[in-house]
Amino acid sequence: MDKSNHSKKEAVELWSQMLDRAKEHEWSTFDDPDYVHPGRDAASTRQAFSDAGWSDDEIDLKDEIAKAQSNEAPITSPGVARFTEAALHRLSQPIESAAAQLNVSNRDKVHFAVEPKSGPLLSKINVVMTDQSIITMGSFFTRYCGLVSRAYIRTMFLAPMSVGSDFNEEFLRKELRKRPDLIFYWWRIFISFALTGTHALAPFKPSSKDEILLMEQVAFAMEIFGLAHEYAHHALDHGRTVVSETDAHGEEFEADAFALKICKIVEADHRYAWVKGQSVPNPYLETGAGGVLLLSSLEVFRKAKDRIFVNKAYDTHPSFLNRSTKIKNTYIMQPNMYATSLDFCDAVENVLRCVMLELEPMMGKFSPKGLGDLAPDDWEVKSFE
Repeated sequence: MDKSNHSKKEAVELWSQMLDRAKEHEWSTFDDPDYVHPGRDAASTRQAFSDAGWSDDEIDLKDEIAKAQSNEAPITSPGVARFTEAALHRLSQPIESAAAQLNVSNRDKVHFAVEPKSGPLLSKINVVMTDQSIITMGSFFTRYCGLVSRAYIRTMFLAPMSVGSDFNEEFLRKELRKRPDLIFYWWRIFISFALTGTHALAPFKPSSKDEILLMEQVAFAMEIFGLAHEYAHHALDHGRTVVSETDAHGEEFEADAFALKICKIVEADHRYAWVKGQSVPNPYLETGAGGVLLLSSLEVFRKAKDRIFVNKAYDTHPSFLNRSTKIKNTYIMQPNMYATSLDFCDAVENVLRCVMLELEPMMGKFSPKGLGDLAPDDWEVKSFE
């Protein structure tokens, strides 16, 4: 066992024990190689990409790359889907590289693993009596980010000049109403994850070639911020002592700020990874807008879930709007970067606000009390779980 593996030995052993117990849980998401999602077999999936404008050669290449990544990814949780292991590997590597550049002292004491649970889940588990941590990513977290990013850019494209500094709520909502299919797409995403913890009820509408670069950038920014936030809790040694609600809020703000540092490094390191030979910046990663989209969409998801199951659990996280404000204020001493951050983060808030307002009539069907507690100005973030 090399030095790195030895330094997180207890974390690996604990995760192995937790994984054995998880296999007995009825909601575990271990892979069933014989299961085929209705309507998402190889032929229908290929047809969906073809309908989105992809050629047969492009579809074949995409499949070959995905297969190679799945085969090459290390195994953290035997029995989970290989593509999920590949996704975790794709995200954890740049985060660990950024941590090295930040000289995080305990970076060799963290173990990344796929957690066989449904839902847009990320978490950090402290290994008792050690300074080690396990950072887990749920089986469907990247699916969630992919769906939300696709819905976001399709909504933004309806009125690209009126979602940022020149935000026009009335205009964007009017454009949304012209696209009931897009509103229903948002609805199906949140309801699918609220009811099943998976994308099972969301329609499969792959990105077109015009959408793919932006969609991948937005999804990557969401994914990196979420995983980096949990990594930040480890790097900052959070959660190992009992703290007050005020201190807990402070830890969340600290983790967001540290996650943004990681995002900035990852963005710089990956500028040439998007298009071979070209430098393609990812403003959603650098400005924190990807994190704002993740947090705001999770707030909508939580409200949908709470409405269905009438389950509003106590939580120590600060409000979404407070977290978003602090993310936007990161660059307040850098005027040009601050203006860019405001544009992208405000655009995310504005789009999600309009989406929420258009979804309210449907959300209201789940409660006889009406829509009062769903007002976007009352957003509250629960957690990544």
